[in-house]
Amino acid sequence: MRLSSYVRTAALGAASIPLLAGCAGQQGAGGSVERAAERPASWTDLPVRTGARDVVHTDTQHRSYKVRITVKSLVRGSQEDMRGARVDKGLKGMVPHYLSFEVTNTGRKKIPAAYMADSELALNGTDWTRGEEVYVTGGSPGGDGLPCEDSAPKALTPGDSYDTCVTYALPEGVGVLSLAHNPDGYLDEGGPVATWPVDGGLKAASAHLAEPGDSVRVRWDDPEDGVLELPATLVSVRRGNAADLTGLDLDLNENERRGVPYYVSVTYTNTGPKDLYADRADHVRLLTEGGRQIPGKTPFVRDTKIPGCPSDWVARTVPPGDSVTECSIHLVTDDDDKPFAVGFAEADRPGLVTWRAPLN
Repeated sequence: MRLSSYVRTAALGAASIPLLAGCAGQQGAGGSVERAAERPASWTDLPVRTGARDVVHTDTQHRSYKVRITVKSLVRGSQEDMRGARVDKGLKGMVPHYLSFEVTNTGRKKIPAAYMADSELALNGTDWTRGEEVYVTGGSPGGDGLPCEDSAPKALTPGDSYDTCVTYALPEGVGVLSLAHNPDGYLDEGGPVATWPVDGGLKAASAHLAEPGDSVRVRWDDPEDGVLELPATLVSVRRGNAADLTGLDLDLNENERRGVPYYVSVTYTNTGPKDLYADRADHVRLLTEGGRQIPGKTPFVRDTKIPGCPSDWVARTVPPGDSVTECSIHLVTDDDDKPFAVGFAEADRPGLVTWRAPLN
């Protein structure tokens, strides 16, 4: 099934506003958190699994700091919350989600630019794309302040904490699968990921998946004929063994070398009038329960043989009317994060085409 993706244009500026109940407020001089007495009836508390996770924050200078993030609440607001606020026009009409949490410096070093300590967080939608972190200025209609503010101090000394709230925007109708944190900020690059699932998120995501064996049209970028729509079918998803990859010319980082390979096979059919160049492995994603999109990798050597993952590994032409089955390798680096679906990143269109993953 075809899934929408989020607008990825950040709004400019930073909010400086009082907060409503349900979202952490601005710290006053005495360190207390200010809250308004009431919040709009249109807000909904989402069942995020709260609690603390010990993670690593990596700053823009590639320096690492030990941090504990304690999620306290996740609230879905309404489109009305951002009416009148000065946000990028691409975010108008999207639904804000208010994440309240605490950040604690559990290491021995002071963290400069403490507001970046939560920059590796991502809110994952039920279509596996990510919410846009929203920075807003100005008030809502009627002059009221906006309901969520990032209240981080300039620096965070060892042992100190601060409460804060961050706003993420999702399209109307998209639910929340999970909140995730990656120490490098790149959730797809292969590394330890801390997650806070939202109860019911996987069930909602599952409702939008095509079944294995279903033929779904995907947008394919051909170097000669431009963007084409071709039928694609998910054939299989097989768990492999790290030993299968020994000696292969794969571009793997340290975490990926310790990961578990999964082999995803997809069949494409050339319904056009001309020969078609294959090699779509870089468009395939293995989607996990935690919300990651793990891209495929392929060896650079022709005729490489991997048990359970047969493929020619190089682009070849597919005559009109013929089909080709390609296999891609996806490294799952977190034992607690399980493959759940397969996605195809379409050409010239945001979003993914997705199938339920038939694990073998």
